[in-house]
Amino acid sequence: MESEPSQKAFKTPAALLPRPRSMGSFAILITILAFFTGWIRNELVLTLLGTLFLVIVAYCFLGIFFLGLAKRRKMSSLSMTITSLTVPVGGEGEICIDFGPPQTKKRFWTLPAIFFRCELNLETLDGRVIRHYANPSIDKYVKFPVKERGAYRGERDRLVIFDAPGFFRLALPMQQNSALRSSGPLDARLLAVPAAAEEAIRVSLKPGGAEERNEPSFRKSNDLIDHRPYIPGDDPRRINWKLYSHTPLAELFVREGENEPPPRSRLLILIDTQVDRSLYAIEEGRRAVDLLCENALAAAMEFSSRGMDILIGYGGGKIIGGNDEGAPLDLPRLASALAWPAAVFERSGAGSHGANLPEAPYDRAVLVLALPRTTVDESSALDQFLRKREASQGADQRNMLTDIVFLYNSDSARAEKLDEAATLCARLYSGRAGVHAVKAALPQGGLE
Repeated sequence: MESEPSQKAFKTPAALLPRPRSMGSFAILITILAFFTGWIRNELVLTLLGTLFLVIVAYCFLGIFFLGLAKRRKMSSLSMTITSLTVPVGGEGEICIDFGPPQTKKRFWTLPAIFFRCELNLETLDGRVIRHYANPSIDKYVKFPVKERGAYRGERDRLVIFDAPGFFRLALPMQQNSALRSSGPLDARLLAVPAAAEEAIRVSLKPGGAEERNEPSFRKSNDLIDHRPYIPGDDPRRINWKLYSHTPLAELFVREGENEPPPRSRLLILIDTQVDRSLYAIEEGRRAVDLLCENALAAAMEFSSRGMDILIGYGGGKIIGGNDEGAPLDLPRLASALAWPAAVFERSGAGSHGANLPEAPYDRAVLVLALPRTTVDESSALDQFLRKREASQGADQRNMLTDIVFLYNSDSARAEKLDEAATLCARLYSGRAGVHAVKAALPQGGLE
C-alpha cells in the first residue's frame, strides 16, 4: 500500500520534530545571546528581549509539533493527483487534492500564525524542477505553470507546516496517487511536450527501404479492374477475350490490373542527447536539447506530409512509432515521446553514460539530430551507434544511409565557437561510409 511508508514515518518521533530554518537559527542565537549578555551585565532590557524571543520561538516550535502530532492520521490520507498527464510547454497543469475516505473532514484546524501547504515536487532527469504550493483547506483543484519541456517525476509530495515568522518547518510525506502515470525508462507524473519549430530543418534525405515512385504502377491480376482499347505494342496476354466476344464491333480491349500501393520511404529520426560540457553550461545544454526536440517534431511532421513512414527515438530511450508502417503519424503520441529526452552532460573525451541511442531497424534511413562537440570520441553514443550500424551493413547499403545534422543556436553568445565545432563534426563524420553530416544554425529564444 502507498500509505504504509507514510504511516511508519509518522510513528517516528524524530519525523514530527520541526526543523529550524535560517531565520529560526538566527532567532535562537539572538535568544541565547540576549539571556547570556543580560545575565553577565545584569541588564533587564536584554533579559526581557531574550524572554520575548524565547516565547515566540517556543510557540512556533511547539505549535508546529503538536499540530503535526494531532493531525498525523489525517495527513497520511491526503494525496495530490495531476489530472492531465501531458501539458504543452508554456501551459498549465492541474492538481486535484484528495482527502481520502469520504468521511474525512475536508478542513484543517490550525493555530494563529501557523500554516499548512501541500507541496508538489517534480523533477526531470536533467535537473529541471517544478515546485508548487496549494492550501488544502481552500483549494481542491489547483493550476500550476509548466514552463519547460521534460518528463517530470516525483516520488513523494509533502504537506508542509510552517510558522509566519519563518523560524521552523515540518515536512510530512503524502500518499502519491499513481493512477495517472506514463510508461518510459522511469515513471513520469507529467510530460511537458514541446511545440514544433516554425520551420523544418532543410536536409536532403535519401529515402531508405523502397524508393519513392511518382508514376502510378499496376500489378498483374486475373480480376478485371478496368479496361482500355488495345494499342499495338500492348502485351497480348492482357487482351480481354471475354469482353471481345461480347463487343458488337469486335474491338480489342486490354485488362488493367490493380493499382499497386505506392511504396513508402522509411525514416527513423534519432535525438542524440549528449551535451559537451566544454561548449555548454548546464542550463544551455538543457535548452539545446529542447532545440533538437522542437526540430525533430517539425521534421517528423514535414516528412510525414510527404508520405514517409516515420519513427522516432532518443538517447537513453526507445523507438516510438505506429503499430504498423501504414499507420498515419500519431502527433500527440510523438509529441509526448519528445518530452522524455533529457540532456546527458559529458566532458569532451569522457565517453557516454546512459545516453546510448537505440538500435535502428536495418530497412530504414536514419536522421540523427545532435549537438556540436569539440572532439569525435569513439566512446560517445553517436560513434557507438554508427559502429554498430556499419557492422550490420551488407552488400546492399541503400537501406543503411545515415544523415546527421549538428544543430546549434545561432543567437547564442557562443555561436562562433559552436559553429567551429559543428563544422569540424560535419567534416569528420561525413568521412564515414554511408554517413552524410551537415551543420545547421537555427535561432532559439532564451538560449544565451
